[in-house]
Amino acid sequence: MTKSQKWLSTRFLIYKLLTNLWFLGAVWLYFYRIYITDSQVGILDSVAFAIGLMAEVPSGVMADKFGRDKMVRLGQFLAGSGLVIQAFGSSLGQFIFGQATMMIGVSFVSGADEALFFDNLKFKESSPDWRKLITRGSQIALIGGMFATIFGGWLHNIDPRIPWILTGFSLISSVAIVWSVKDKRVKADKKKAFFELREHLLGIKNGFTEFSKQKLALYVPIIITVQGLFYAAGWGLLRLVLIDRFHFSPFVGSIVIASCSLITVGILGYMHKNADNLSEKRVLTLIAGLAATSLLLSIANIGWWGYIVILTLYAGEHVLVPFMSEVLNYRTDESQRATVLSVGSFLRTLPYVALAPIIGSLNSQNKLEYFLVAWSILIAIAITIYLSLKKKDAKISLAKEKEEELRVPEVSTE
Repeated sequence: MTKSQKWLSTRFLIYKLLTNLWFLGAVWLYFYRIYITDSQVGILDSVAFAIGLMAEVPSGVMADKFGRDKMVRLGQFLAGSGLVIQAFGSSLGQFIFGQATMMIGVSFVSGADEALFFDNLKFKESSPDWRKLITRGSQIALIGGMFATIFGGWLHNIDPRIPWILTGFSLISSVAIVWSVKDKRVKADKKKAFFELREHLLGIKNGFTEFSKQKLALYVPIIITVQGLFYAAGWGLLRLVLIDRFHFSPFVGSIVIASCSLITVGILGYMHKNADNLSEKRVLTLIAGLAATSLLLSIANIGWWGYIVILTLYAGEHVLVPFMSEVLNYRTDESQRATVLSVGSFLRTLPYVALAPIIGSLNSQNKLEYFLVAWSILIAIAITIYLSLKKKDAKISLAKEKEEELRVPEVSTE
């Protein structure tokens, strides 16, 4: 590794640390509750995440036109500023403005930051240096995020605004880290940028078409119900609603989330070691079944036993990711791969836009059990559909294999 690559690698690791210091990770809902109801929090999240989804569409084209370096700087500045705006807010309107600003910033940064560093590092294709750097970055992000979550839970008791301010300034300070990292590609002209946007929208349409085919259709119910649930718990308000439902205080809740993170690292280590022995069908069915069971378990007043529910939802999200990634990558043509992955992410995120106000409203009325039961039933239906289509898919694959075995090779008469 050259001196320049070492310098950039160090910057990348610092950048990953700063952008993962989410001090508000376990306490943001409690801050909102000082000023607005859970129903309004649901509306807030629904509007903000919808805006974020819309901003995701042109963000790649904008990065081509204006440069990834500029988009990353602008994105992190907007994301951090959105959090600071909310830190000093006291009404739904101010929170919506701040949250929307944050989500637009996150959409601008999405994927552009890693691409910016990757292009500048110029590692050899045969070298594992990039994979090792990403792994090290994930470790630093996880450890830094764990301590920030616990520290943020403690700071919340001193002043609920402090975790928001610290998180916002952590994101804004990351701009200084990437300031000297330049996008050296030739920028697209305006005409080409609009053409690429049109092509991108057409690609999304084609991506949805791919998901209607047998090879991917069997995974759609799992993506929408199970991964959609994990998104609502990981990025939305469901996790904190459940933590509150199980009577964990904000500080204890931060410790719960941090400890779940550590346990999940161990589970992923086991998966990595035993990858050859893990069946896709068994893992997907197990994770989906545990998710549905956790929702049903949450109906009862189980108190601190609710830790098992939080752990199941936290670990399940991360365990499912590599399997779904493998499925979508291997079952998609190379020309459609990026688009299919993008649509898969869209399908995973979309349910929360509708679920956020529902979860918030039901929790305000102490009727969250209606959602818990209904969604667990939907997951059960999704498992049934998946297993049925998986069985049909296996029969089709077996028939194709037999057809190839019985095919008689042509014999040359020359």
